Amino acid sequence: MLLLELSCAAIVALYAALRRDALPSLLLLALAGFVGEDSVIRAYGFYFYSPAWHLFVDRVPLLIILIWPVVIHSAWRLGHAIAPARASLLGAAIVLADASLIEPIAVHARLWTWTEPGLFAVPPIGIFGWAYFAGVAMVCLERVRATAAIVVAPFVTHGLLLASWWIVFRPLSRTLPPWPFVAAIWAVGAWVGIVIFRHRVSRRVPTPDLLLRAPGALFFFALLGIYGRDLPSLCVWSLAFAPPYIALFIR
Repeated sequence: MLLLELSCAAIVALYAALRRDALPSLLLLALAGFVGEDSVIRAYGFYFYSPAWHLFVDRVPLLIILIWPVVIHSAWRLGHAIAPARASLLGAAIVLADASLIEPIAVHARLWTWTEPGLFAVPPIGIFGWAYFAGVAMVCLERVRATAAIVVAPFVTHGLLLASWWIVFRPLSRTLPPWPFVAAIWAVGAWVGIVIFRHRVSRRVPTPDLLLRAPGALFFFALLGIYGRDLPSLCVWSLAFAPPYIALFIR
């Protein structure tokens, strides 16, 4: 666990060093993320973190508080580069994809555990919750006072979680067979990759914005190689997220 935590810290330090202008936004996202996540854990008890993490702030590991702002901010920059007018919406969609990759691997590595069933032991609301939070936080950073993110993002996220849980996700809260969803995510990943390639989206995205997301992706694929080798469906699921990023690197 210590090596894993040091790797997380290195990813955060690298991003902060190369995006020094973003430090105020990263700090606000960290504070908002902590308020949102800690209150969600206390209110609903849907998940909990492994006690093997060394440093906690209440019920959330410190490094989780620090690394999620990197995921959100880098997604926001990527969304802004692709379509500035829809940066928050596109950034939230990118975080949704990130969470779809990260959550199953992290759960399989026992970094945290969900108390509700779902695909790869992750309930759908656990993935959409991060997209909710990220989208609202991005809107605050872009169109409202940035400091509003600390209050607005957690508050709105709670509302969206409750509404979507009772209207959509509660009936889907059951163990799901993986292979049909693996096939579906490959279809989506391939289609997005083709769209990016055909419309030359990569020309709008600065290479540094892509490269700064690479360490996080490599980190989770390394976790997959260590902990996911015994689950072929998870390996095939995870590889489906590669085509869009490969297409973005083709100039």
